[in-house]
Amino acid sequence: MPLARRRGESGMNYWPGFVDALSTLVLSIVFLLTVFVVVQFYLQQEVAGKDTALTNLNAQIAELTSLLSLEKAGKSDLEGQLAALRATLSKAKRRNFPPRSKARRRSPPERWRRSRRSTNRSPRCAVSSPQSSKRSTPPSRRTRNRRAASPTLVSASTWRWRRRCKS
Repeated sequence: MPLARRRGESGMNYWPGFVDALSTLVLSIVFLLTVFVVVQFYLQQEVAGKDTALTNLNAQIAELTSLLSLEKAGKSDLEGQLAALRATLSKAKRRNFPPRSKARRRSPPERWRRSRRSTNRSPRCAVSSPQSSKRSTPPSRRTRNRRAASPTLVSASTWRWRRRCKS
């Protein structure tokens, strides 16, 4: 101590405690900054990944939108073609099957009866048996329309056959 008194110094040295407290404060601040920098880096990477995913999704949406517009254009073209084909079909139907007036339209049974009357007055009514009339009928007429065949051809009664031929 005698040496310390010579220099004019007092008894307590505060400097080492002050340096220790200051260095601890600086080290803790540097540690916190390091943690924040690392967290910021990882968050930046995550946001950048989301941005690229968002960019990719926007590109897919744009591609799907263009495909949708192409499909809509194709659909409208096909609808136009369908309308033209329907118009052509209706024109062809009108040309091939002109509309009949309501007064001249006949029901199928009436047409059948009229066609049977005209065929019943033919010379084959004079034939006595229905079996021989079946043979005398041309083959194309027999096989062409089995429903229009006279019910008397099916029955075995000659009386009905002759009665139908007279009416």
